[in-house]
Amino acid sequence: MNLNLYSEPFSKNGNLAGEGFKRLLGRPNLDLLQTLVRESLQNVIDATLPGFAPEARIRLRRLGIEERAALTGVVLATLPQGLASREALQNSTEKEELWVLEIADFGTVGLSGPTEADVPPAPDERANFVNFLKNVGAARDSHQGGGTYGYGKSSLYGMSTCSLVLVDSQTFELGQPVRRFMACHLGDAFDVDSSTPGPRRFTGRHWWGMSGEGDSIAPATDENAIALSKSLGIFPRAETDSGTSIVILDPELDFSSLEKLGPELVTCVLLNFWPRMAQATNADRRLHVTIEIDGETIEVPSPEAFPPLDLFCRALADVRTGSANLHKIKSQRPAKDLGRLAFAPGLSAPRHPLCAPGSSDVLVNSSHIAVMRPVELVVKYIRGSAYPDPTLEWAGVFVCSKDPEVEEAFAQAEPPTHDDWVPNNLPKGRQQTMVRVGMRDLRVHADNFVPVRSLERSADAGGPSLAATSGQMGKFLGPVSSRGAGKPTAPGRIAASVKKGVRVTALEMIGLSIAADGSRVANFHADLFNDGSKGPISVLIEPKLVVDGGGIDAVGVPDHLIPTVQCVALPSHGLMTADNALAVGLLEGQITASIRLVEGAAITAGARILE
Repeated sequence: MNLNLYSEPFSKNGNLAGEGFKRLLGRPNLDLLQTLVRESLQNVIDATLPGFAPEARIRLRRLGIEERAALTGVVLATLPQGLASREALQNSTEKEELWVLEIADFGTVGLSGPTEADVPPAPDERANFVNFLKNVGAARDSHQGGGTYGYGKSSLYGMSTCSLVLVDSQTFELGQPVRRFMACHLGDAFDVDSSTPGPRRFTGRHWWGMSGEGDSIAPATDENAIALSKSLGIFPRAETDSGTSIVILDPELDFSSLEKLGPELVTCVLLNFWPRMAQATNADRRLHVTIEIDGETIEVPSPEAFPPLDLFCRALADVRTGSANLHKIKSQRPAKDLGRLAFAPGLSAPRHPLCAPGSSDVLVNSSHIAVMRPVELVVKYIRGSAYPDPTLEWAGVFVCSKDPEVEEAFAQAEPPTHDDWVPNNLPKGRQQTMVRVGMRDLRVHADNFVPVRSLERSADAGGPSLAATSGQMGKFLGPVSSRGAGKPTAPGRIAASVKKGVRVTALEMIGLSIAADGSRVANFHADLFNDGSKGPISVLIEPKLVVDGGGIDAVGVPDHLIPTVQCVALPSHGLMTADNALAVGLLEGQITASIRLVEGAAITAGARILE
């Protein structure tokens, strides 16, 4: 059974032309393949059925002889009258080797709902079919989902040399399983001369399916759809395998170097979706992705085995569990909690063999904050100051608040490709202020995580080098990214919460710097909690040498090997001392400590309360 072609005419009140649809993405910061992967997998997550773990399969393959015959003789049996569209489709289908790029999902709702755009969905249905294949700019209908208005689907057509996609979906209609198949092409607007009723203008949007009621087109369904899918070699599905397969015809890829495409896809998937692929992510939220290139399956490693994403996973775990080391990002007017920020420093581990470093500076040496909404899809990475020693790196994670007003503000600040937060995308008012303040504070945190003076001095050829010292200090960065690629270890147990009382957390190294006299300094911070129950107190900083991984006191150690405290401070209250002990009285806040390093030796430090 051949499919029927429907070419959309302009209505008397106007339509969006096909070339305009393709330009909706504007000029994204990401390349087309990254945009395609982000948009497609984001849709998978948003469409996941309750209780199911989202699953996606990405496959690049060549069509066989019978599959090509089904494409040209059944699906595209009738070509558009527009000359540009006809030539583009013929040029692709007549190539000696015809490739297709498939992106399929399982455990999702599929393209459900009505097949005609003027029919409202039932109360318990979503208009997925018409929003994906026919409508443009429909508002998101999943609570705090990753997408907003669906413009990114134009990347699917942009990836096709001839702007053609085939869609096969196992879904539900009024609670009953149904299979749907349709093809869609975006071309240029064109005119057709006809004596009856006269010349007519068409938008350049074309669909292949079954003739619907009146002036409309419907998908092939059930047995017809299954037969079409099988004849084209699309992933097979049972009625219980709800989801959608999207086939991009003649993709814009470099087929002369297919060995590079696997690492590019793996890297793109992990850089954008590692929060939903981490081992600590709940099983029903964890995204599973498989990749196949020309018959070869490529295993996608876990982010914990893909440095530096293991550091980002550590930081995200702190955000999720409400670690004491979190930074609260707030706005004053309006008075809103905008979200939580956590950092994880570590050693720069060897990169995974499937890593494609040229795709992102995050993978070269991480000094970035990954920002995301509560759906936990990476929006972008904010670059900050790096350690002067390339063997060290750090990762930060910011998740905006689930507060509906805050989440909506950040969602609406995203461009169609969801790869940035742009305050100017919002009208002046509360939402724009929240996004502007949040982005400003995140940039400040990114720039100040490593002391700026450290970077300035390290760039001075005449200044002392920090490389050897910072290399030694790497072991004091906590659980570090030093294991490299391989089977990840199980995440450690989270310590039980402690009542506030009077206590100081363990010192955490935050960077290296150069003192005014040229000596090397390690900078630490810790959180001081003080409910006043012990009266006025002091905080004592105790530096120690490290021998075989353990700290030792300075008893019997030569003076030149004794680390010394340069200063201890409580910046939020303007307190500072050059002594080991800082009298804080009844105050609390973040304690900072700077300790002079010892040439050729490694140090650690502790902090305790003095009553």
